[in-house]
Amino acid sequence: MVTISAAYGAGGALVAPRVAERLGVAFVDRAIPAAVAAQLAEDPEDVLAVEGELSGGASHWLAFFAPMGAAWTGLPGPVVGPLDEEAYRRHVAAVLAEVAEHGAVILGRGAQVVLADHPRALHVRLDGPVERRVAQAADLLGIGLAEARRAQRQTDGARHRYVQRLHHVHLEDPRLYHLWLDATVLPLATCVELVVAAAQGCAALRALSERLDRGGGRERPG
Repeated sequence: MVTISAAYGAGGALVAPRVAERLGVAFVDRAIPAAVAAQLAEDPEDVLAVEGELSGGASHWLAFFAPMGAAWTGLPGPVVGPLDEEAYRRHVAAVLAEVAEHGAVILGRGAQVVLADHPRALHVRLDGPVERRVAQAADLLGIGLAEARRAQRQTDGARHRYVQRLHHVHLEDPRLYHLWLDATVLPLATCVELVVAAAQGCAALRALSERLDRGGGRERPG
C-alpha cells in the first residue's frame, strides 16, 4: 500500500504507475472522483468539476448533489440542500479505505492524510526546487518554460488548497511522509526503484514483526 504525493514537474504520473506495476498492485489516480460519481449516478466530469471548484474555494461546490439519502451521507434520513464538505470527506475516506484493503499505489487525492494510520501504508512525497521542476515538466511534456511555469503555479496551488480545505494540513509537512525524494536530482527510474525497495522493505519488516509476535517474542526454530 503506497501513497504518492507529487508536486508539479516531479514526475508523479510517471513514477506512480511504474511502482504499481513493479509491486503487482492496482494504480489509482482519478478513481476517487469516478467512484464518487458511480455511487451518485453522476457524470465523472461533473465530479471533477466539483473538485476544481473545491480547489478554487467555491462555497456551493456540492450543491448539485442534493438531495441525497443515507447511501451518500451516512445520515439516517434524506438530505435537503447542499451537502457539506464533511460528507464528501467521509465518502472519499471510505473509498480510499476500500481501495487500501486490496493493495494499491494511490497518486494524490490526499491519500497520505486519509490513510495516515493505515498499518500497511508507505507515504511518499516527490518534490524538488520549483525552477528545476518547471524545467523538468517542460522537457517531459514538450512545452515552453513560460507555459510550464504557469501550469506549476496553477497546479501546485490547486493541490495545496484541495488538501488544506478538505484535510486542514499542508502538503509539504514532512510528518505526512515516510520517504521524501527530490525527483529533479534523482532520475525518475531511480525514484521508482527507491519507492519499490522501501515498500518491499516495510512489508518484510512487518512480516518479521508478525512472526515474532506469534512466537512470543522469539522466532521459532526451523
